Amino acid sequence: MGSGVRVELRIESPAECPVVDVAAATGGTGRSIAWSADPETGRTVEEFVLESSREDADALELPVETVFTDASSEIYRFDRDADRDCPCVSIERFGCPIANVEASEDALFVTFHVAEMDEIRPLLTELRSQYEGLSVERLIRSETSRKGSNLLYVDRDVLTDRQIEVLRTALEMGYFERPRDATAGEVAAALEINRATFAEHLASAQRKLLPDIVGRREQAYDR
Repeated sequence: MGSGVRVELRIESPAECPVVDVAAATGGTGRSIAWSADPETGRTVEEFVLESSREDADALELPVETVFTDASSEIYRFDRDADRDCPCVSIERFGCPIANVEASEDALFVTFHVAEMDEIRPLLTELRSQYEGLSVERLIRSETSRKGSNLLYVDRDVLTDRQIEVLRTALEMGYFERPRDATAGEVAAALEINRATFAEHLASAQRKLLPDIVGRREQAYDR
C-alpha cells in the first residue's frame, strides 16, 4: 500500500460561507457540516451543528433555518447554488472528498486527504488564488509497510511567519523539485531578500522541522 497525506487547512473569513457567518454572529462553532444535491431544484442543501451559548441564528435574520434543537446545540440548514464556489467545492474539484470541516468565528478549518504529496502543490496554488487567508495548519504523512504504519506529525507552530513564507514560496516555485524549477537566487528575488538571508531562513526552518522527521532530542527552538 502506498503512502497518503492528510491535509489540514485554515481559511480566514471565506466569503459567502453561511456557516462561518453564523459562527461569527453567535460566537459559536459550526461542526458536522454536510451537504447533498437536491435533484428537484438542482441546488445544494447543507446542514451543520452550531454549538453556541449565545442567541440562536434565527434571531439574527441569517439565511439559515433550524431543523433540530436540543439542550446544547442546534442543527441548521440552508441551500445554495450547486455551482457556487466555496473552499470545500474547490477542493473536491481536485478529486479530494472533504473528510472534516468546522467553522469558528473567523475561519473555516478543512481536512482532506491526497494519495501523494505531489498532489498538494497545484491544489494549494489554486486555492491561494481564490482565498488570501489560506494557511496549511498541518500535513500528516501515513507510511504503511509490512511492519505497520508510521504517522508523521508536522507542527508548523515551531516556525516563524517569515520562515513559513520562505518555505511556501520555495515550494510553490519548485525549489525543492529535482531538477529544480527555480534557483535559490530566483526564490530570494521573489521574497525580496538576498540569497544569504534565504539560506539562513531555510536552514533555520529545517533545524526546527527535521527533529520531528528523524527523531527528536531535547532542544530549545529559537523563534
